[in-house]
Amino acid sequence: MPDITRKCIITGKDFILTQWEQDFLAKMNLPLPNKCIEERHRNRLSYRNERKIYKAKCDLTGKSMISLYSEDKPYKVFSQEAWWSDDWNSLDYGRDFDFNRPFFEQFQELKLEVPRISLLNTNADNSRYCNLTTDNRNCYLVFGGDFNEDCIYSVFCFHSKDSSDLYYVQNSELCYELVDCKNCYNVKYSQNTYNSRDSAFLFECRGCHDCFGCINLANKEYYIFNKKYSKEEYEQKIKEFRLDSSGAVLKMAKQFAAFKLNFPHRYARLINCENVSGENILNAKNCFNSFDVVGPAEDVKDILLGGWGLNDSLSCDHVGHKSELFYECLGSIAGNKCAFCSFAWESHDVLYCDFINSCRDLFGCTSMKRAQYCILNKQYSKEEYFELRDSIIEHMKKTGEWGEFFPMKYSPFAYNETMANDYFPLSKNEVLEQGLNWFDEEEKEIGSGPEIPDSIHDVNESILEKTFICEKTGRPYKITPTELRFYKKLSVPIPHFAPETRNGIRFDSRNPRSLYDRKCDKCSTDIQTSYSPQRPETVYCEKCYLETVL
Repeated sequence: MPDITRKCIITGKDFILTQWEQDFLAKMNLPLPNKCIEERHRNRLSYRNERKIYKAKCDLTGKSMISLYSEDKPYKVFSQEAWWSDDWNSLDYGRDFDFNRPFFEQFQELKLEVPRISLLNTNADNSRYCNLTTDNRNCYLVFGGDFNEDCIYSVFCFHSKDSSDLYYVQNSELCYELVDCKNCYNVKYSQNTYNSRDSAFLFECRGCHDCFGCINLANKEYYIFNKKYSKEEYEQKIKEFRLDSSGAVLKMAKQFAAFKLNFPHRYARLINCENVSGENILNAKNCFNSFDVVGPAEDVKDILLGGWGLNDSLSCDHVGHKSELFYECLGSIAGNKCAFCSFAWESHDVLYCDFINSCRDLFGCTSMKRAQYCILNKQYSKEEYFELRDSIIEHMKKTGEWGEFFPMKYSPFAYNETMANDYFPLSKNEVLEQGLNWFDEEEKEIGSGPEIPDSIHDVNESILEKTFICEKTGRPYKITPTELRFYKKLSVPIPHFAPETRNGIRFDSRNPRSLYDRKCDKCSTDIQTSYSPQRPETVYCEKCYLETVL
């Protein structure tokens, strides 16, 4: 079966469906998609709220809780403890399917009635303000990160300690403002750096210590801007950079960004991979157009963050942990044969479900655990289930719903509360024009807040009483006691941007999750890379890049 070209019903642009994709969908007995992969990702991600959390009250117990849902949302929301308890039953909300109406409309009505869990933060020890996490201790505003201790303001950090402002960082300690780093100690303002310590402003460095402003170094010490110094010279010169000063750090960041353009950039970070295309992929085989995949992973395509035993899956995000045969799934783990699902955990043979745990053979169900043979949360016998499920699928084919993920207009979150706005940002007017919701944040006039001391050495505890205004977005923010102790411990200045703004800057420092065809700037071999041809960086294939690493 040859590759075929289809036209996206959203953008009108042509997109390719490979033979493998066609075979996969035939195996799953699913139709070919009508949307390009970018629009499919955007649609799913509009259902994922990672970082917007609110104070609320549990609709079952009345107790205060932290919730993904602001109080203006029309949903019943239970605290985590109440949702997992036996004090309610999701089957009580079951209903018959009406063949005179569209499926998505009926499913949305069901979601408005069935209680939703407030957030996903398991085994949290003094880490109340975290989401999509497990086993964190003394953490604050950590999202999607697990097994951390004393970490704050970070996303997708794992097994890290006493650190702040991390994005996709593992096994690190006493670190600040890192992106895509691993096994670091006392490292600041760095990206794509591994096994390094006591350094700052590194990019694509390995096994380095006591280095500053360096690019593409391996196993080096006492380097500044890729120039070797003696230990004594290094220690004296490093003091001149004044990393305790906000102004000095800002000046250095601009200087470092310009310095990076003098060096070749690796076309992609693909480690221990075979027949793979994408970015930031480890231990994978036959993995295409995918990003942030940690293997083992095999025979997958169009994955945004996944792995850990993910096989034979297509067009998903935040999935894996011994899973296979996933299609158009979001935040789903440890399952088999799941399609068009959000947060399906340890479940098998499920279609069009939303937050289910340890279930089998469900269709159009929400907020269920340990259930089987249910449709719209109503219990059926095995024979009744399959007969009705097949009839609903035929009905959805007629309404044009079959094969489509849940419409964005039914997302429980505003567009700018979700990951969709991270990957595919839109203005408020653009969002409203599409019939989607927008959440208006509290903002104030930039420059209207109190002045921040330039050096951390000039800061005392009186700063804890002040509300600052983000110098980029106008978001108000405060400095917490834990945060102040951390800044003083690392001798870094008080930030001039709000935490969410800082996270957005780190997110934007990563390449877009798209691939471009271009040639190696040294040997002219064809490469697929997340560096578009219009960007100013010099980009090398893997062979040429490794030849340049010092």
